[in-house]
Formats: sequence, C-alpha cells, structure tokens
Amino acid sequence: MAATTITLTTGTTWTVPTDWNSASNTIECIGGGGGGGNSQGAGGGGGAYAKTTNLTLTAGASVIIAIGAAGTGSATASTSGTDGGDTYLNGASLAAASVGAKGGTGGGANNGTAGSGGGSATSVGTTKYSGGNGGAATSTNGGGGGGGAGGPYGAGAVGGAARTAGNPYTGGGGGGASGGTAGAQGASNSTGGVGGNNYLGAGAGVAGTSAARPGGAGSNGGGGGGAGGSGSTGSGGAYAGGAGGAGTEFTASAGAGGGGGGASAGSSGGAKGGDAGNYGGGGGGGSQRSSSTGTAGGAGAQGVIYITYTPSGAAASNNFMLWF
Repeated sequence: MAATTITLTTGTTWTVPTDWNSASNTIECIGGGGGGGNSQGAGGGGGAYAKTTNLTLTAGASVIIAIGAAGTGSATASTSGTDGGDTYLNGASLAAASVGAKGGTGGGANNGTAGSGGGSATSVGTTKYSGGNGGAATSTNGGGGGGGAGGPYGAGAVGGAARTAGNPYTGGGGGGASGGTAGAQGASNSTGGVGGNNYLGAGAGVAGTSAARPGGAGSNGGGGGGAGGSGSTGSGGAYAGGAGGAGTEFTASAGAGGGGGGASAGSSGGAKGGDAGNYGGGGGGGSQRSSSTGTAGGAGAQGVIYITYTPSGAAASNNFMLWF
C-alpha cells in the first residue's frame, strides 16, 4: 500500500488518523519567515526546518499543532518587519513539542539589523537546519534580500545586501532555500543582485537591470532577484524586488521557499520588497529616498507541517505466503 501524505497549513489541533503507524512515519516542519523592513529595510530571516521519524501517537487522538504565521512587511515608514511564527506538533509550545521549527525574525528599518533565520538550536527534531539570515540594507536606501527557508536538503541561504554605493541604490537578491546558495549584493547603479539558487542549482530570480528594472521572481525555492535602476546618478525611479520561489520538495507546490528580493530606490522615492516563497522564506526589504517616502518590506511566508506515514497493517497485507 502506498504511503499517505498530509500537508497542514492551518489549524491549532490535528486528529491522528485511525490507521496511524507509529513504526513508519515522518513529520517535517518549516517555521514562518520574517517580514522585510520598511525604509531602506533589511531582509527578513527564513524559517528553520525540523524533522522526526517514527513518532508514537495514539490513533484518533487530537494533538496540538501550530503553523508559524508569516511575518509582515511593515507598511509604516521607519518600521521593522514582524517575526515569523514557530511551527510545531504535539506540544503546547515549541520547546515542549515532539517536533518543531523556529520562525525567522523581521528585518530592521532605516539601515536596521537584518532578520535572523530561525535557528536549528532552538528547533526540535532528529534532523534540523537553520533558515537563512536576511540581507543588510547597509547605509544606502535600497533593500536587502530575504533569507531562504531551511528544508530537507540543508539550511536556508542568506539574502544579498543592498548596494553600498552609488545612486540609484539597487536591491539585494533573496537567498535560496533548503541547501541553496546566497543571494547576491546589488551589483551596480543599474543592476541588482541575482537571487540564490535552490538545492538543485537552479531557480534563481534574475536581477533587475536598466532595461528591466524590477527583480525577477525565483522558482522552485530560488530567491527573488534584487531590483535594478537607471544607472544614471541622481535620477531614475524605484522598483520592486522579485518574489521568492515556492518550494517543491514535499509536493509540486509545497516545500521550502526562497527569500524575496530587495527593492531599489531612485529620485522618485521607494518601492516594495519582494514577497517570500512558500513555505518559510523571508521577505525582501523595502527602499526609500527620504524619510517621507519609505515603502513596505515584502511579506515573509507562513510555515507548514508535512506528514508521511505507511498505514498500519499495510506492511502485513503486502507480505504473505501461499501454502499448498
């Protein structure tokens, strides 16, 4: 008999299936990603990953779960993004749970502190990987990229920093998820930072350029590209960072998400950071041209619980002998 899979994205309790097999199961968690900061904002941190196998649960019982909330990218000038929530199963808190993953923290505003990825040390499980840290906004007006979520193939990668010199100020690329690569720093006055690849070495969002200035979206857990600019000092508009790619390790639409790309700033003001990919990516930082034109950071992505088990009795029914 084929294994049963369950994806949990909402709820506070879960009823254990009546055919639960405590000798053959895997439970995986990804924490929520932090939101990007507003106004030359830093990227949010990606959520951690945790896994346990063969967890003993009582069939038909109701157990406590928590799905880590997505951190919000602040829409208020000079305000940091909010933290992503913790994801866990079978406990009243992350520390008391049988398995659980720590959420990432929000990115700071006004050249504030980059968001920290959810830590493996504070997660619970037999296999644990940290989420990637967000990228720094440095002393410029561009936004840093969000960190990628931890996943089955490794830690999330760090988001790229905004460009440190020049005007327009280009954004950093979002970090790749699950053993992927780091997002790149904003490369020049015209070109942002490319997003990080996923664990397969692909999926990076393209960097914005003077010809196509918004950052490109990542795919399959790749980070979003950082926004580009005009290349002309003291002129040009502001452009949004690319969205992080949704992960695909669990199903075709569920896995560890890439971080959003950072926004660029120009003479006309700021732009929004890229939203993170599901699940657990960190949001990209928003940009600003002055204190009155700060723009929202990208949203982090919520967490997820993914459960795989062989129904009880399946092994016995598939292994029998014929007697004559």
